[in-house]
Amino acid sequence: MSGEDRNSETAKTLTDYVSLAWRGRRIIITSAFVSSLIFLGISFVLPTRYEAFTSIIPAPKRDGMSVFSQLGANLGDLGIRSPGSADYSTMYPEIVRSRRILDRLLDRSYSVGSDGRPVPLIDLIQPKGSGPKRRELAIRKMRELVDAVLDNRTDVLTIRVRAPEPKIAAGVANTLDSLLQEFTVNSVTTQAGQNRRFIEGRLAETANSLAKAENGLREFREANLRIGNSPRLLLEEGRFARVLREQEEIYLTLQRQRELAKIEEYRDVPALNILDPAVPPVFRHSPKRGFMCLIGLMIGGLVSFSFLVARSL
Repeated sequence: MSGEDRNSETAKTLTDYVSLAWRGRRIIITSAFVSSLIFLGISFVLPTRYEAFTSIIPAPKRDGMSVFSQLGANLGDLGIRSPGSADYSTMYPEIVRSRRILDRLLDRSYSVGSDGRPVPLIDLIQPKGSGPKRRELAIRKMRELVDAVLDNRTDVLTIRVRAPEPKIAAGVANTLDSLLQEFTVNSVTTQAGQNRRFIEGRLAETANSLAKAENGLREFREANLRIGNSPRLLLEEGRFARVLREQEEIYLTLQRQRELAKIEEYRDVPALNILDPAVPPVFRHSPKRGFMCLIGLMIGGLVSFSFLVARSL
């Protein structure tokens, strides 16, 4: 078969399809209209969701700006991690959707209905069931309703919450702001407290070692009042003096670190800056009835046209 014959056959096939669609236009239009109505009805059955969002500017990184860095104290040499070195911003999306945060969120109450009656969130998300199974199902549903995205370019964290009522969606989003701030503060202060306690423990150990070094040098000098030109005694005295100097330097360093750790523990923790607090949304997020009608229209038309093609074969 030549190329012209194949083109002619293809054109003829397309013409046949167009002619078939025109002859069965009433069936196609009717099917598309009925399918569109069905999808519209389904959209009214699906639960209504409203989406509220809040934007947060995470606390700035404190690398090189903490008290330790400003005063030149190198905690890394002592095996201590500076609390200011932790950058939680990249972990914020996971923290927001973590079990620890969502579990606390479920116990918060929100006003619902015209009377403003406060109801725990878990009763709204998972009204049926009891015990650990109910809470587990509620946490799973919350992970589906909560999204957190960190913009790598601007470092702005956006938290989106979907709920059956606008006020609940906004309230939950703002509560997540507070829980995230609380988690950040507790994490920083807890790390600072651990560092301080570690330094104090090392300081006590070093004080004992320093006392032993001082007693060792004192006892050696009392036992050897006349060292004279004895090379062995001179070397022995030098060894005792060297150990004493090392313990003194460690003790003085730890003393400075302890004071810095106290300052770091009680210094103000930078708060999260709320760029846009969540407000009750005006328009619903889902279901999108117009979109569902369009999908129903397309599916109904395609199904009816496929039926006509199959019948004509």
